[in-house]
Amino acid sequence: MGNETKNEPLSRSERRKQRRKARLAAFSTDGSAAALQERPPVTKTSPPSEAETTPETRHFARARFVSVLLRLIMVIALMVICLAVGVAVGYSVIGDGHWLDVFRPSTWQHIFDFVQKGA
Repeated sequence: MGNETKNEPLSRSERRKQRRKARLAAFSTDGSAAALQERPPVTKTSPPSEAETTPETRHFARARFVSVLLRLIMVIALMVICLAVGVAVGYSVIGDGHWLDVFRPSTWQHIFDFVQKGA
């Protein structure tokens, strides 16, 4: 019995197969991919090696790289925002200064001069 008769959700591989069939059916209407449909399906008993990359694997790796890169950019941006907020709060609360003064280069020059003279 198939998954449809049991009222269970389809597995990932079954959904992938259905999407692939739908794409091939869409391509067959314009005739440009008729050769793709005529090709018999390839059945392998062993999983593909690391050297062999299929289009699905390459697409997955590309999408994965984008998401990892996006996460990295988001983490770096959040770190910069947290640093700026922390410095502003620390300068205004602990140092009794105006919170916007911390972003002026003259303030940082004064801090560096104070640290180097004290050392």
